[in-house]
Amino acid sequence: MGFAVGAAELDASRARGEKAAGRWIGRKEIGRWSRQVLAGAAAVLLLVQAMPAKAQGWSTPTGEQVPENIRFNAQLTEFIQGYPSFRAPYSGDMSLPAGGMGRQTTSITGYLGVRLPWSGGEFYFNPEFFQGFGLAGTVGIAGFTNGDAQKAGNRVGVLSVARLFVRQTFALGPETEWRPGDFNQLAGFVPTRRVVVTAGKFAALDIFQASTYAGDPRRQFWNWSIWAPGAWDVAADVRGYTQGVAVEVIPDPAWAIRYGALLLPSQPNGGELPFRMNNLNHILEVAYQQRWFGRPGVIKPFAFYSVGAMGNFSQALAISGAGVLTPDEAIATTRRFGNQKWGFGVLVDQELADNVGAFLRGSWSDGKTETFAFTQIDRSVSFGLSFKGELWDRPGHSAGIAVAQNDLSSFHKQFLASGGTGIIIGDGRLRYGSERLMEAYYELPIIRENLFVAANYQLVHNPAYNRDRAGPVHIFGMRLHARY
Repeated sequence: MGFAVGAAELDASRARGEKAAGRWIGRKEIGRWSRQVLAGAAAVLLLVQAMPAKAQGWSTPTGEQVPENIRFNAQLTEFIQGYPSFRAPYSGDMSLPAGGMGRQTTSITGYLGVRLPWSGGEFYFNPEFFQGFGLAGTVGIAGFTNGDAQKAGNRVGVLSVARLFVRQTFALGPETEWRPGDFNQLAGFVPTRRVVVTAGKFAALDIFQASTYAGDPRRQFWNWSIWAPGAWDVAADVRGYTQGVAVEVIPDPAWAIRYGALLLPSQPNGGELPFRMNNLNHILEVAYQQRWFGRPGVIKPFAFYSVGAMGNFSQALAISGAGVLTPDEAIATTRRFGNQKWGFGVLVDQELADNVGAFLRGSWSDGKTETFAFTQIDRSVSFGLSFKGELWDRPGHSAGIAVAQNDLSSFHKQFLASGGTGIIIGDGRLRYGSERLMEAYYELPIIRENLFVAANYQLVHNPAYNRDRAGPVHIFGMRLHARY
């Protein structure tokens, strides 16, 4: 199932993905990787079998609360999106085509979790298959419209390692609480007060800025600037994952402090993540569980500081002003490990009534260096409402509506106006206007708890911040999601 993809779009997408990221995993690499993973998994399983029957943990299981030593889940998600033509007097290589189009993406992910043979140790492995393209090869809108679209789309499916990490929990006290099983989460008792260390390959948004109402594009909102803080250039390779260490300190059930040191790519939208001290995205988040008006909620302020090879806008404009190099050529000469970017933001989740929740996201970055990993947003604010079907006597149904506004720094504006491009936008010219969008979705179960279908509508004004391409662009979508 899917739309045809032209050879030109395939070549352009490969140029953006392969040039920056290196080769995709080939058959020989898959074979070698598979043998290594299977050998490691077999060793882990042997250790699990050698463990005593009594579950490894801090408490003795009681009743139905039996901790898991091993867990497997899987998911499949199919996104289909399309839009009719809209007015645009000019276009560039990174523009959303004005003639209209439809595109499809498919992802299949396995989730294996194994409890390690010492207290608090857990191992997780997620192989992932991906096929398809976001609209226009995932370019042309800063707040992109498909949360599963990768910036290295492909016509033929590609298998890769999405996550491979170890999690270690240390107790800060004797009290425990029950944690149910979920994707990448073994059921079991955990200390109420604890320190959790995650090391390996994972997605930064697995741990930081997670939202109850706008955090999972496979079940909730699809737009990047709604389910993520747009101005945080989230550390990630071309497929959306990073490597690093995250530490969570939970001194009290109401509080959590999280810090991460995460690797950035070596090139914009790249796949290689060099292990260097001057190539790190540092993030600090504080989470406080509050009860406003007697309803549960959470507030999560955060700040980030990145050092990496991001090009400098002001330097690039000065170089290109001499007339020898184009803005894109000029910014490439300014890429040196150790360049800096910083910013901050906040997420607020709040229950408003039974089966009704709201979220607010805000984020800001200094915008002096180019976007390297996520999307070209330097200021962003989004707000939305989420509804459960019990509200209208349809258990298992859900719906949501949200709005967002994205903006650029003055440095970023000047670079794009001079003809520069980035990893996701750049029309060759720019008559600036804030990128504004609205999204609404409705999801219903086909097979309760296992198969869901959702309809989605997004309205985008000034895609890529360009009033000459004001549209608005009407984007319609359908999502099929299966989970085990």
